[in-house]
Amino acid sequence: MKNFKLDNEPKINSGFKAPDDYFSTLTDIVLQKLPQQETKVIPLYRKKPVWLSAAAIFMILIGGSLFFKLNTTTAQPDSTAIENYLVYQSSISEYDLYQKLDADDIAELEQSIGVSNEAIEDYISTQNNYDIYLTE
Repeated sequence: MKNFKLDNEPKINSGFKAPDDYFSTLTDIVLQKLPQQETKVIPLYRKKPVWLSAAAIFMILIGGSLFFKLNTTTAQPDSTAIENYLVYQSSISEYDLYQKLDADDIAELEQSIGVSNEAIEDYISTQNNYDIYLTE
């Protein structure tokens, strides 16, 4: 086989040549030839389904929050449970309870208990606690 060198052989022209600046202006030319279509803009506030869906979501949120708020019940302990708690708590003394009461609470307790002077005298007379103080 014969040695063949491409650089020494005459080059064959293809016969086609692109004009100068053809590829740099091609996109502009193609876009000019396309038909221009204006896009129709419809604002969202004019569509009824958008308003209806927004109103439905708002109503669901309000209804759900009311449902959960009204269904939550807080169980309050009755007076017996509170009394038992206070009696069996060894860390709470009568003095601690007295310190937490204000003048309005004391007045309300005096009215609700209704202890008369005669009842107090009867209690003191039946108790022997005062004998200790007299003998010492």
